[in-house]
Amino acid sequence: MKKSIIPITLLSLLLTACGGGPNGGEGQNSAGAVTEGFLCEQEGERAQDSGGRELLCQVMGDGKFAWSPDGGEQPQGGEQAVGDGTEVASPNAPSSSCPTPLLQTPVDLSKVTSILYPGQERGGNYKAHGGFGFENATDNSVTVKIPLNGKITRVARYTEMGEIQYLFEFEGDCGVSFRFDHLKKLTAKFEAVVDAFPIKEDTRTDPVSPPVPVMVGEVIATEVGFLNNVFVDFGVYDMRQKNEASKDPAWASAHSEFPLDSYGICWFDSLPEADSLAVKSLPSRDATNGKTSDYCK
Repeated sequence: MKKSIIPITLLSLLLTACGGGPNGGEGQNSAGAVTEGFLCEQEGERAQDSGGRELLCQVMGDGKFAWSPDGGEQPQGGEQAVGDGTEVASPNAPSSSCPTPLLQTPVDLSKVTSILYPGQERGGNYKAHGGFGFENATDNSVTVKIPLNGKITRVARYTEMGEIQYLFEFEGDCGVSFRFDHLKKLTAKFEAVVDAFPIKEDTRTDPVSPPVPVMVGEVIATEVGFLNNVFVDFGVYDMRQKNEASKDPAWASAHSEFPLDSYGICWFDSLPEADSLAVKSLPSRDATNGKTSDYCK
């Protein structure tokens, strides 16, 4: 997934990454009203748009804060980063302890030929998420399963390179969040959730209210990626504590605009042991940065 959260043109990508274009700026007009989709500064802050509708400053899929309709749910578990880099305790504690291993592998590793490493720069933007590549695939058929019990909290249905793609964000029941992007064909349950929202030309997510519960092992998608480019993005964020990379003041300062970067983890180590070893043995999908990662050491 691209950091924009994925616009379909380079211009859109640059505008989003720089805070410009239709979704950039402070998001407040001279009358004090804010605008949906514009950047904001502090998570949890509330304001009204020009029509009197209440908006909430929330973390979007790219890790930036933006004004969005209040979905009525607050993130669960851990501490949440706010715009000035401080932390506030989440109002809701995790509803369960995390399993061991934390995750069940979401795809069939026998079909995976390469790995995207989380915690590295790719395509000119920092990526807290990783992913799976299927270079030997003859079509887009890949089964993707839910790796951890939780609930769907945000989604996006968008176009990129002329194809419709789906992004899902989840809060795990034990305080660990995860996400998938570049899903191409969904199963009925998940298609029904995302079909309630319009198709966009960028990947700003919409809140799912009420959140929809999911169980480990549920099939979310049966096809991924694009025509002749078969892959799926997968990111995991331990919201209970910041990661080791964020303890470096210089790193933390460089990533202050994207608070989720400080919670991303190397999910390789959270898979069943045999799958963890298999993932680490695969080549990197990114030819430029290879296996370089701030999270995976």
